[in-house]
Amino acid sequence: MSHLERRITIDCPLAQAAARLQSFFARNGSPDGDVVHLNLQANVDVPGVPAPVVLQRAVVATIHKNRLPADMTPRYRVEWAPEKPGPFPLFGGELFVDGENYESFVLSLSGDYTPPLGLVGKGFDAIVGKRIAEATASNLLERIKSFVESEFTADEAAKRQRLEASS
Repeated sequence: MSHLERRITIDCPLAQAAARLQSFFARNGSPDGDVVHLNLQANVDVPGVPAPVVLQRAVVATIHKNRLPADMTPRYRVEWAPEKPGPFPLFGGELFVDGENYESFVLSLSGDYTPPLGLVGKGFDAIVGKRIAEATASNLLERIKSFVESEFTADEAAKRQRLEASS
């Protein structure tokens, strides 16, 4: 098992993080947002290959709220596995929100993944597997960021239009 950590800053108020994340999960899965079907992509530099290799697999991500009573920000338990076997890791970890200001928030993904291919996977992980896991995690965070920021920007523009129309 190997450890993975990734973070991304999202330009959306911290107070809206939970609702915006729930909207992303519901849009990409079941209405309650628990099971999310994503086609995650990994662009990976492979030693000896001049251009990045693009790996794409449909991944089933299961996301459950994991908020503790003392938590001030959202926290989720995340697991993912490829729908079909292939060189993608099985991941289990946590997706959580952190914030130091009210204008944006940081979305972090932290957890452990199991390299594919059993015993051969340890060697595979050292050469390219870790890069695949990191690229997959980064792709997930980038997709969430893009969705949240786009939705937030559209909502703010609509508010401005309503204010201008009522003036």
